[in-house]
Amino acid sequence: MASRLVTVGLLVAGAAARAVAPYDYIVVGSGPGGAPLAANLARAGYPTLLLEAGDDLGSNKNYSEMANFNLAANDDKSRWDFFVKHSSDQERENKYEHMTWKQPDGSFYVGLEPPEGSEQLGIYYPRSATLGGCAMHNGGVCALPADDDWDAIAESTGDETWLAKNMRQYFERIETAHYVPAGTPGHGYSGYVNVTISDPAFMQQASDVQEIASGIIGTVGGDVTRDINSLDPDRDQQTGVFGLAGHADPNGHRTGSNTYVRATLDDPAEYPLTVQLQSLVTKVLFSEDSEEPTAIGVEVLRGKSLYKADPRHDGTEGKVVQLFANKEVIVSGGTFNTPQILKLSGIGPAEELEKFDIPVVKDLPGVGERLGDNYEGGVLALASKPLNGSSGPFAVHLKTPTARKNRNIYGWCKSFSFEGFWPGFPTEYGPSQYECAFVQMNPRSQAGYVRLRSNDPQEPPEINFEFFKNGGDEDLTEMLDAAKTFRKAITSVGEPIAPFNEKHPCPGVNQNCTDAAQKEFLKLQAYSHHAASTCGIGPADDKLAVLDSKFRVHGVKNLRVVDASAFPAVPGAFPVCPVFMLAEKATDDILGDAETAPSPA
Repeated sequence: MASRLVTVGLLVAGAAARAVAPYDYIVVGSGPGGAPLAANLARAGYPTLLLEAGDDLGSNKNYSEMANFNLAANDDKSRWDFFVKHSSDQERENKYEHMTWKQPDGSFYVGLEPPEGSEQLGIYYPRSATLGGCAMHNGGVCALPADDDWDAIAESTGDETWLAKNMRQYFERIETAHYVPAGTPGHGYSGYVNVTISDPAFMQQASDVQEIASGIIGTVGGDVTRDINSLDPDRDQQTGVFGLAGHADPNGHRTGSNTYVRATLDDPAEYPLTVQLQSLVTKVLFSEDSEEPTAIGVEVLRGKSLYKADPRHDGTEGKVVQLFANKEVIVSGGTFNTPQILKLSGIGPAEELEKFDIPVVKDLPGVGERLGDNYEGGVLALASKPLNGSSGPFAVHLKTPTARKNRNIYGWCKSFSFEGFWPGFPTEYGPSQYECAFVQMNPRSQAGYVRLRSNDPQEPPEINFEFFKNGGDEDLTEMLDAAKTFRKAITSVGEPIAPFNEKHPCPGVNQNCTDAAQKEFLKLQAYSHHAASTCGIGPADDKLAVLDSKFRVHGVKNLRVVDASAFPAVPGAFPVCPVFMLAEKATDDILGDAETAPSPA
């Protein structure tokens, strides 16, 4: 593997390098979109280069062991620290309880009363720069979106390959299921993503956490072994408790983008995959000989911690290298960095590009727009005694009274604390803590944006989610109803576990908070970590669509985008497995085009 996984490489740049380009495909970014795609292309026999700005931490237990995901997300070996806005209302922003500031000594302060001289950085939104991308620091939840999410893409583009009944094959292709009987329809048993659920054995042993879980089941129904990703025509209406499926093997080892790339590099078949680390892509290169913009390669900065979001960045500028592809460039930098790369390359809103003296290659107003994310919250409470027993999380689906069509809440419950992200998160409240955290799916507002601050490729962009800008009260009503259900479920147990002292969204013991007060808390303190849709798929007559249904950038040849930014709307509750599926679909689309493409002269 070492011969083809390179920390830094020196490649000849310019026309000579282009004439002897050793790669058919260059894939930018090794997350759950780029890494599997690059591996698949190489396994199909096409020399492929995978570029990653970070290092390979796959052997580090903070990353390889799923239970350590909080350690991974706080680890400066992989962190890219983005600081975002939730709205354009600064007064509202200032009420976010976990606002992050830079103190005069350079350290972080989190809270509402920063020391004098502190600089407000924003709301913390960590991303992972390592081989495998954010699939290396996430909680690993593998949840399929509603069938309607896939069908909507088919309807908007006229491409029936996006129908849910067709997309299911990609889940079956990636999955090795350990939580359902062999042969269960709709599941796979030989894919690169091992999928397991939390051990349900805790339900067979009397304990406080078992009693609380039983109370939740008694309130909402279900079972901790129920298949949350079942192939069932009524699946998107089913509510109650389910097994929480995650992309880890039965020993708790994280599987997915990193492990698949490593397996491809290690395979005795010697597939033509090259991985180059510490390679920050700054822009896509285009042919000067084509009337239509045609991607031919990328420009890269070589070096360690070059992006300014990396907490280890020391001002190093890196060595400029140009790399060329015979067939295509695929950008898989993620929802924040893919639009940044496209804009720096001259693809994006012309007015924004001209502001930073970037030559316009293709005016695409939608690049960086329609940023969306799930809204997240939770009912966190402290029992009257330390809780005995232990369990992994189990999942809860709800369909609140004002849900539009399908179930709209994905919750996960256990004795833990999760209140969003800030440097050093989470806050631990001790052995009496219990929470049902939740995601509100299919938010009505996707009014956010990712925009350049400058033409410096090392500077993170400006990111504003514009939470609740459209349909805010409707979404908050759904979140409030979810909180009420989870509160009722958690507190259904009696003494000595109860009464509970709730931390939020209705603080205190047996309090009677108004709906308005709880909705205000949920609005001000909502958090998220599933950003999507900044380079969305859509028809050419949609001025904000960036990609066609085959992931090709509108009006540009030999350039595609394959990552969460490609979704025209946020896919379900957790995007990682849907993005793994995108990589499989893109593989089929790219290989199909390669097989029908004319041979070069």
